[in-house]
Amino acid sequence: MPAARPSPARTLVAGLLLLTALASPSTAVAEPPPPWEFHDGDRVVLVGDTFIEREQRDGYLETVLVLANPDKNLTFRNLGWSGDTVRGLSRAGFDPPEAGFKQLVEQVTTAKPTVLVVGYGMADSFDGEAGLSRFVEGYNAFLDAVAPTKARLVLLAPLPHEALPAPLPDPSAHNRDLERYADAVRNIAKERDAAFLDLFHAVQEDRERRVRTDDGASTPDTDNGIHPTAIGFWRLANLPLLNPLAGSVGFADLRDKLAEQDGARHVADDARLPLPASPESGLSPDEARTLQPKNLKPGRYTLKIDGRAVLTRDAQEWAEGQLLPPGPEAEQVEKLRQTIVAKNLLFFYRWRPQNITYLFGFRKHEQGRNAVEIPQFDPLVEAKETEIAELRKPVPHTYELVRENEASR
Repeated sequence: MPAARPSPARTLVAGLLLLTALASPSTAVAEPPPPWEFHDGDRVVLVGDTFIEREQRDGYLETVLVLANPDKNLTFRNLGWSGDTVRGLSRAGFDPPEAGFKQLVEQVTTAKPTVLVVGYGMADSFDGEAGLSRFVEGYNAFLDAVAPTKARLVLLAPLPHEALPAPLPDPSAHNRDLERYADAVRNIAKERDAAFLDLFHAVQEDRERRVRTDDGASTPDTDNGIHPTAIGFWRLANLPLLNPLAGSVGFADLRDKLAEQDGARHVADDARLPLPASPESGLSPDEARTLQPKNLKPGRYTLKIDGRAVLTRDAQEWAEGQLLPPGPEAEQVEKLRQTIVAKNLLFFYRWRPQNITYLFGFRKHEQGRNAVEIPQFDPLVEAKETEIAELRKPVPHTYELVRENEASR
């Protein structure tokens, strides 16, 4: 039986500049590598605690990274495990704790990463300052153990603990510990010339900005101060630190198109697809398209996109400019995101079946014969990846203004 669903421009150059600024100029000997400089055929493996596991549930970060690389075949594999530590404690199951570390290393090695995204620190941080040296030792032991993969490393700082109303606790003391653990990851990344993404400070600053500007400040990022909700993951995926497309312009300009006297037809060929829409507002961070034909004859005109009517206004209203509702390109992105989520769920069934103890563990003498079914998820995952490869590419769309009397013919 399969497991339940897991709960788990600033251009790329701007992201690199931000990463460089985090290093002390007196001690940095080399610029860290850009975090999301992918090569065609890269296998991106994400490993860590609850934060990483739950990312696959909504898939916003993976969707953004796929959209930023429409010309590259990238494979993403999520090996996150709720409550896990750098020693793989949550993976031990019924075995001794040290078996969890062995499982962690084997799982990462088997996934054959060329890029390894590591998101540990939250679960370990509850050991406080006293556990910091053990965390650093364990983190380095893990990276040493997976070094034979030769994967390029992207190390993530843990998220800050969000302040939420009582009865949830005051996070101040915990945040002091989390900042220490974030600094420890920064130092590990510097020592290994790895990319480091300071999520602790980036998220903290974003929350403070939203409070100052009242930009969604009433909606928390998390359900308990620690674990992001869908809107929390969406906000994370749109931070310039994580999002290579943040602030970039990729859409063909429609503002002055379709301006002939009797309307016209225009084919929009976008350089990229829009960023995923917010799960709350349904709007993308990308600026909405505007259409403003100024020389239409009097009358009412219907805008059709690929033959589908989407908006009707009179000539004067069109001349004043009209914001267009999300179009087929937005629908394509949502389908892409949903396909990524479906792929991740199938892969989760593949590597973490609910009855794993009966299939592969000490009770496999009872149901081990059913283990032959687990590799049957592989072609299902591959089929979803084929869909993703098509959905990530922008396609042309035809925009047409039709006068009302002509539209009814």
